[in-house]
Order: sequence, then structure tokens, then C-alpha cells
Amino acid sequence: MRFSGVGEDISWAEWQVLWSLGERIHKTAKAISGHSGLTKTKISRAVKALEDRRWLERCRDHDDRRFELLALTAAGMEGYAMLKRRATDYQRWLEGAIDLPYLRSLADGLSGVEMMIASGQFTAPQPSIGEPAA
Repeated sequence: MRFSGVGEDISWAEWQVLWSLGERIHKTAKAISGHSGLTKTKISRAVKALEDRRWLERCRDHDDRRFELLALTAAGMEGYAMLKRRATDYQRWLEGAIDLPYLRSLADGLSGVEMMIASGQFTAPQPSIGEPAA
């Protein structure tokens, strides 16, 4: 799945990495994978794609050399800021287009699901054998 914008085209996994680093929530691919529910392979590919775009850089963790710390470059911060503005604009449009009590109920429900995922009570479903991966 890819999301397009003016001059940009990024995958959902790339957006998850970009958002996590832009909001300074996580600094490693493993942590982003655990938080997002996406496989380490998808996150690794997203990291590589953002690195190729020069939006991200890696460096070894000085405390634990098994890990690479990820950080956005100046170009990555600009890309993140642009996408965040676009998301905010869309959120404002959505709030104007959808009945506000319904939107609040939807937001509350999604927040509940996010809290369940974060607490480990709920995990993302894994594709069944023979089921195509998204």
C-alpha cells in the first residue's frame, strides 16, 4: 500500500518509521516494529527506502553495538513536517465533513484499540498460510 502526495510516494511502513522518528517516539527499527505491529522485515525495507531517499541516517548505539539508532536528516524532517501538515489538513477536513459526535466515537474507539495494542492485550493479525500478504 502506498500513499501519494505532491512529489512524494511513501508506503505505510515508511510512514510509520517517519512518524516514529519525527515524533521522537522510537529510535530503533525493532522498537518501531513492536509499536507499529509491522514485521521487522517491512520496517527494515522502509528504513532502507528512507535512507536511499536521504531522509534517514543510521548510527551504532554506543551502549549496545547490536543496535542501530535511527534519526531523520534535515531533508527527512522537512518531509515529515510536510506530511504532518497534510495529515492535519485532512483531519480538519474530516472533522468538518463528518458529524462531530460520530467522529468522537470513532476516535475514542480507535484510541481504545491503540491502547490495547500498546499494552500487549491485542496484536496485529498475521496472515494465514496461503493468504496473500498486504
